[in-house]
Amino acid sequence: MKRSGCLILALAAVSLTLAFSRDTYPRVTDLDAIHYRISLEIKDTGDEIAGETEILFAFNADSVKSIPLDFAGLMADSVSENSRAAQFEQSAGKLNIRLQGDYVRGNQTSIAVKYHGNPSDGLFFKKSKFGDRTVFADNWPNRAHFWFPSIDHPYDKASVDFFITAPARYGVIANGTPVETTSTSSGAKLTHWSEKVPIPTYCMVFGATNFSVVDAGSWNSIPLSYYLYPKDREHGIKDFGRALKMIEFYSGLIGPYPYEKLALVQSTTRFGGMENSSAIFFNERIFSGSGRLEPTVAHEIAHQWFGDSVTEADWHHVWLSESFATYFGAVFFERVDGRELFMKMMQDYKTTYLKQYARDPRPMYDPEITDPFRLLNANNYQKGAWVLHMLRRLMGDEQFFAGIRDYYGAFRDRNALTQDFQRVMELRAGRPLDWFFREWFNEPGYPIYDVRWHWDAGQKELRLHVMQKQANTLFVMPLDVEIRSSVAPRREIADVREREQLFTFKLDQKPRSVVIDPDEWVLKVMKVREEK
Repeated sequence: MKRSGCLILALAAVSLTLAFSRDTYPRVTDLDAIHYRISLEIKDTGDEIAGETEILFAFNADSVKSIPLDFAGLMADSVSENSRAAQFEQSAGKLNIRLQGDYVRGNQTSIAVKYHGNPSDGLFFKKSKFGDRTVFADNWPNRAHFWFPSIDHPYDKASVDFFITAPARYGVIANGTPVETTSTSSGAKLTHWSEKVPIPTYCMVFGATNFSVVDAGSWNSIPLSYYLYPKDREHGIKDFGRALKMIEFYSGLIGPYPYEKLALVQSTTRFGGMENSSAIFFNERIFSGSGRLEPTVAHEIAHQWFGDSVTEADWHHVWLSESFATYFGAVFFERVDGRELFMKMMQDYKTTYLKQYARDPRPMYDPEITDPFRLLNANNYQKGAWVLHMLRRLMGDEQFFAGIRDYYGAFRDRNALTQDFQRVMELRAGRPLDWFFREWFNEPGYPIYDVRWHWDAGQKELRLHVMQKQANTLFVMPLDVEIRSSVAPRREIADVREREQLFTFKLDQKPRSVVIDPDEWVLKVMKVREEK
């Protein structure tokens, strides 16, 4: 559509994504990692790896003299710059490489690091619940650099190739598409996977163990497969449920699926589900064959669009990943199974958020938090899902989902901040939304409404008195009002903007009841009563 192209140009002209970044990671703005080529050898015993990672960099400035890489816990044996030996220093989780070449903006160089050791994090050698040996990467949020040198922050996305040499009995899964499997002279097996789409380092993973691989079909030439422990094969097929339908649904609702394939993988990693691009890992212990895993599957598949393809440029904007996956995970069930299930999920999200806020009353945007793991909280999952839900009500379904498609189209395979998302939705809505994002994203809490209604028989008038009782933020939110009487229910809107407001509505008869926000569009606590 023409609108989409114009939107991308307009956003490119004003985008200040990195300028707004505020987390503590020291960005290397003079460099851009373009591609990783990761070669690893793993044995049938022991946790030691031998590896070589080659990184293609582009220069964004002239006369860059060094490259600081994140790299911790392993020993760098040698470093080369365009196949020539380079000087380097390794200390305090960094590998600092001194460049020999004279580079100007637009040039590229290739840095290769050979290394070995036992990873202390990020790559795990474990026994599965059935006692089989497994090797799985588990990078989120910034643990990739414990097993390969990298710019270990989501602001610098890159494509990646994996060359994994492992015992011949292991299957190997990774991002992207399979290129080649070759037997080595030592009797091991070399597996090559290639991901051509730029992804964040926290999504660059592989897994190796004895898999049962299930072809689960394809949609629009996107193959879906399940990588399951053989003894859990039947459970996994049931638990992955309607995964193919989810790919179809999100592709139609949001935009084209961003990767070459999707593999759903049983693993020994820490999270219930981890959204690694095109290779989602699910914790081995949540498989039961009951189908209860399906909401997690929907959440992680939604991440392929939000978090993996459109990636937060700053950890304090992680809601662009987690809240979006949470909300669109629920939207799948709304469209497929009905609004009742959807609203049950939303009410569960509300309960979780309210409990957390009672313990720790913080805003969604919270730069005081410096540990990304602490950002995995109800603000950035459940509250953020409600923020999207309320924005949908403000804009209406047609404009909201069109705006979501605009946002994905503009930032696919790129990074974004909340300001970028706001800008896209304002362009689609045709009006400012700064007030909305300020009160819900930057300020803490939620409205606590005390609503009283009174029927004035002489004036034939319903008087609606709305008070906001919360201590901090004053919320500006329109509330749907359903007036129920002996005739058909009547809908009005109370545009609540003050601590205390009076709304009046002319009626022919006294209402039997007055229901505020009957369709549950607003995150709130509310008491409604008739005033005699």
